[in-house]
Amino acid sequence: MAQEYFDFTNDLIFRWVMEREENCLAILRAILPELKITAVKRRENEHPVNYLAFDDERGVRFDAIIEDDQERFYDVEMQVANQPGLGNRVRYYQAQIDQETLKKGEDYDDLRESYVIFFCAFDPCGQDRRLYQFHYYEDDDRQLRLPTNSHVILINALGTKGQITPALAAVLDVMNRRRDNANPLAVRLVKEIDDYNRDKKRRRALMNLKMRLKDEWRLGLSEGLDQGRAEGKVEGRAEGRAEGKAEGRDEMTLGLIHALQAQGMPQKQIVEALALARKISLAEAQHYYDQVVQATSGGEH
Repeated sequence: MAQEYFDFTNDLIFRWVMEREENCLAILRAILPELKITAVKRRENEHPVNYLAFDDERGVRFDAIIEDDQERFYDVEMQVANQPGLGNRVRYYQAQIDQETLKKGEDYDDLRESYVIFFCAFDPCGQDRRLYQFHYYEDDDRQLRLPTNSHVILINALGTKGQITPALAAVLDVMNRRRDNANPLAVRLVKEIDDYNRDKKRRRALMNLKMRLKDEWRLGLSEGLDQGRAEGKVEGRAEGRAEGKAEGRDEMTLGLIHALQAQGMPQKQIVEALALARKISLAEAQHYYDQVVQATSGGEH
């Protein structure tokens, strides 16, 4: 039986690739050739992660910022699932860049230029473009742009429209598991990813992480359903049969979310688990999740 192959879209593989500064530099230059970047370095946060031990691999973490030779900052992420809340996710990472890079004693006038870049294994905007770039514009006058010195770039691995560099096209081929691109960057990335899949220690980390996330999903799902059923029965008895059934279902759903949150599961996986368990759409699942977040936030003020 053939071993499972972990590709560039795998969270750990992507992070290992991006830990090498030569890869960071090549990929950023492929995306933004006009910046003429000549060097980069990684600025680790205060809580570095041991990827081989996968001690904190439960979900999305902001673990490093890339800084170039002109003191511009970048966060580059891989986004595989097309889930609601992509804009909020971008906003979060932008805030983290500002928080991590503003030096003590500096104020907002000292904020450096920054880029939040998402590689998407789907079309995030539905226009079949290979690259989308966003800034702040005035609603009625699109010629008026607010100079925030921040940029958002969403790269669509499935896109066919728009001009991109050959090097970026090569990276997208790697994302799509096309191994016949002779571009030097594609050749190097494919070799590195193959090496990670063959390396016994790294492969063990990949497999263990996969199994742990699966076990947590099952455990959280079971606990959430049990909690939700109990709460739903109480609500059903208190409010009457017809109304109670509806409220019971809602309570069961909210109970599941709380249980999965307690397990440390990230939002994306909670929404997926909720949709599967309750047989509802992802949009409905996201709505329930937002209810819990709003209730929790309201209780803190």
